[in-house]
Amino acid sequence: MNAARSHAVVAPARLLAIAPLVAMLALAASCAQRAPEPWQAVAVPTDADFSGMWFTDSLNGWVAGGGWAIEGGIVGRTRDGGRTWSFDSGIIPNAGERAAMGRVQFRDSLFGRATAGHAGVLLTDDGGHSWRPAAGASSSGLYDLHFIDPRSGWAAGTSVARTEDGGETWNTLTSSTGDRGFVLANAVAFTSATRGWAVGHGGSLRRTDDGGASWTPVALPLRAGERPILRGISFCEPDHGWIAGELGTIFRTRDGGTTWTLQESGVPIVRVIPRGEEPRPREVVPELETPPDRLEITAIRFADPANGWAVGSYSDVAESVVLRTSDGGETWRVEHVQPGEMLRSLFVLDAGHAWAAGDRARTQPQVILRYAPSGR
Repeated sequence: MNAARSHAVVAPARLLAIAPLVAMLALAASCAQRAPEPWQAVAVPTDADFSGMWFTDSLNGWVAGGGWAIEGGIVGRTRDGGRTWSFDSGIIPNAGERAAMGRVQFRDSLFGRATAGHAGVLLTDDGGHSWRPAAGASSSGLYDLHFIDPRSGWAAGTSVARTEDGGETWNTLTSSTGDRGFVLANAVAFTSATRGWAVGHGGSLRRTDDGGASWTPVALPLRAGERPILRGISFCEPDHGWIAGELGTIFRTRDGGTTWTLQESGVPIVRVIPRGEEPRPREVVPELETPPDRLEITAIRFADPANGWAVGSYSDVAESVVLRTSDGGETWRVEHVQPGEMLRSLFVLDAGHAWAAGDRARTQPQVILRYAPSGR
């Protein structure tokens, strides 16, 4: 009898001790399930291809681009960190429907510069509402833009031009001619007044040691049989840089560009089919079958040598991904998937603030992404 009474008393005590642990585990699982999506998609009333993006701080930013039905290009402005946007079109003077803004960079909340293809470089003094042509950079086929300080900058495309007065006047240093060879720079980055890099088609990487007056080809450790179009290059410090492009290609240097290594770990070169989605249809005739499109990475940016992002898309399914690394690119993971959008531009202010934009590819509204890791 005593033994039975003792058993009846001890069992509930054990249950009371276990109950808080069970409740804590349930709460932890619930919180994990409700973890906020780190990237917020902000719908915007546009149908544009945004190829340029810049933020001067966590609130003030711009996107730039164009579109088949947007005459003279388009520029968007946010004053609240990308939560809301306003837009101005018809930026490029005397331009037709297909004229577009390229890359954009602002010195402060009012003064900015942007490339505009054969319209050269444009300047704004009022935060992007109105633009004027810079001197000496017209009809130069300029696409990318990079400044290393308020006065020294370069613009590149089918030619390379330099400014030393903040962008007011430009001097063409080199262009694609028969004696110089054909040079097409999709992206350019400088780490000093003399040392710079440009990437282009066919796995092309070129280096300058004289401020852009001459360029030397640099070999990259390309995969066998591949010559991808390289779309982006970025240095967070003079020694630490990354290159990205077609076929899920990412290269890194830790020694200022002396050597480059291919980074593949975690990069979804072939799109992972989500659970429940039907496999990609196969052609009836075997010889007409084509493999799925591989990931084209269009932009890569780092906040510091460890933390960085890259954006890219799979053209055949009109879907984009945001990739994240916290170990300098040794390993990557998919942090966000955005259907119906072809992401082309990316800006990283610091480890807690980043934005991405591109081209709407489906019927749903166009979006601009903002990084909000805590739902802020």
